[in-house]
Amino acid sequence: MDARTAHANREYNNLYRLGNELYHNVAVRMGLSDSAFDILYALDGLGDGCLQKDVCTASGLSKQTVNTSVHKLEQAGYVELRVEHGRGTHLHLTEAGRALVAERIRPVAGAEEAAFAAMAPGECEELLRLTRVYLEHLRGLVDALPYPERG
Repeated sequence: MDARTAHANREYNNLYRLGNELYHNVAVRMGLSDSAFDILYALDGLGDGCLQKDVCTASGLSKQTVNTSVHKLEQAGYVELRVEHGRGTHLHLTEAGRALVAERIRPVAGAEEAAFAAMAPGECEELLRLTRVYLEHLRGLVDALPYPERG
């Protein structure tokens, strides 16, 4: 790896870490765990009655993490779990959950949208395009790694 590539890799990884740190700090300041924040964010985007597996996909969290956090949100009175038509576990925000999302999740989504809106025309699309290109390359290279056998 040449010096330019190594530097770019370190800088990108640092930016990624800073982004994760930013969202962690936002979740803490909103009085939520990282996983509760991610689940409520996903629920707001997916809509009421979505499947728990869809929350896993949208949030990037594991099934076990989502299950544990959803049960905590249920115990706190923010989420209801329902098995509907035998098609998996559906998640519904309670009245308190809808209020929590309005107070603590939507302002963050609004800030994200405002950050994109503050970018010059084309910068948003370029950021998304280049991120997709990077992830496509990385996915292919990571898939080809010689992973050790699990025993």
